[in-house]
Amino acid sequence: MDTETGTQAPHLSLVVGGPFHTLLTRLGLTAADRLPTPRAAIGLALLAWAIPALFAIAQAVIDGRASAWGYFTDASVYARYLIAIWAMIATERYADRGFTMLMQQFHERRIIPDDSLPAFERAFARADRRTSAWRAELLILVVAVAWSAITTLYAVEYAGLNWLGADVAGMPVLSWAGEAVRFWSNPIFLFLALRWFWRFYVWTALLYRISRLPLQLQPMHADRAAGLGFLAIYPSVFSGLVFALSCVITSGFLRELEIGHHSLNTVWLALAVWLAIVLILFVGPLFVFVPTLYAARQQAFIDYGRLANQHHLAFHRKWIEGAKNGEDLMGSSDLTAAANLNASVQAARNMHLVPVDYPAIAQLVIAAGIPLLPVILKEVPLVDIVKWLFGKIL
Repeated sequence: MDTETGTQAPHLSLVVGGPFHTLLTRLGLTAADRLPTPRAAIGLALLAWAIPALFAIAQAVIDGRASAWGYFTDASVYARYLIAIWAMIATERYADRGFTMLMQQFHERRIIPDDSLPAFERAFARADRRTSAWRAELLILVVAVAWSAITTLYAVEYAGLNWLGADVAGMPVLSWAGEAVRFWSNPIFLFLALRWFWRFYVWTALLYRISRLPLQLQPMHADRAAGLGFLAIYPSVFSGLVFALSCVITSGFLRELEIGHHSLNTVWLALAVWLAIVLILFVGPLFVFVPTLYAARQQAFIDYGRLANQHHLAFHRKWIEGAKNGEDLMGSSDLTAAANLNASVQAARNMHLVPVDYPAIAQLVIAAGIPLLPVILKEVPLVDIVKWLFGKIL
């Protein structure tokens, strides 16, 4: 509750709501706070991995297809169905807390003026409806199933996975495990990933609408973002999605390294491109505040510069033109006021135009980078890395 306006801060949840959440609730996989439990994340990941595993075992035993055992030695299977699916569900609780806290800050810091609160709350309500809309989740599910149905066939020839299927007379024929992956495991993974990207889109649109409101910004704020510095927390909300995607990309890249030869420069370039995509994609939404923060900084230059100039003129007339003795300055507050005004102008000059900081960027890099370590270690042995580090230190 906002004690000054008497209004209740709206609760925005990009997790609670929608058919998938309703299904989890009916299966008893949500807690009292209506968020998915750890059992939901583990259970769904195991289901996505285990069903194709059972088909692989069945075909190996019944048909004697030895290549079916390849399902259990393929790193991409574990990355996509066990780790990634688990991460996308398990981090929803953290994400919900993060979004709720961020939205409350707009109320608690009085960044939204009273006359703009109705528009602010309408934007919240719209975002909440969109993330809970059954039409959106239905479309995501259709896209996930269709995309999996098409791309899994091409993966037989491109990826060269014998357990997935084989090329028969120029046509890809999926194994039993391949069919299970095509219509079960892959759609689950794609549905969860696309659902997260839908939330990302809704969040970006919400930030854009908020940035167009007449915000009450404070250019002298200690966060150097006119009071919007709390938004630097936002990129970490999507760290679970970044980690999941990075695991999948790493497994695919490791498979590519086994199939063909890639130079070390190619490895570094691929890693750098992926990290750049993560930073651009997940820090990008904060750039919607650039025009607002730029205008606030320019206005601060004018306002505080004018005030400092008036003070300095009065100081000059009093202490320079008035031919006062320098000893009279002892104990005077004039010099302190001048220094404070100069500091205010400098604070406006140093104000960030994007409300993001290095720790926020570091969290994204870590979430994207940790799964990439196996690729680095495959190309550069750990012993060589240690030798290089000690060579730089000693």
